[in-house]
Amino acid sequence: MVGVVTAVLAGSAAGLIATVAAGHSAVAGFVTGGVVAVAAVAAVIRVQRSAWRQIREHSYFDSQQAAVPPAGSE
Repeated sequence: MVGVVTAVLAGSAAGLIATVAAGHSAVAGFVTGGVVAVAAVAAVIRVQRSAWRQIREHSYFDSQQAAVPPAGSE
């Protein structure tokens, strides 16, 4: 969710810069903002999928590992 908000903010900033650079052309701003936002969302999704894949391969809390003896059993 944070990644989507960040992508939208990056798109709006790029759109604002493109609008000013193109002589206050709203079309240039909308197109640039949309392209940047979609590209940023795609990048965030790629990173998130990579993290999910890594967690699936290397589970930190695997129930198949050796059980920890209960406290006071020594």
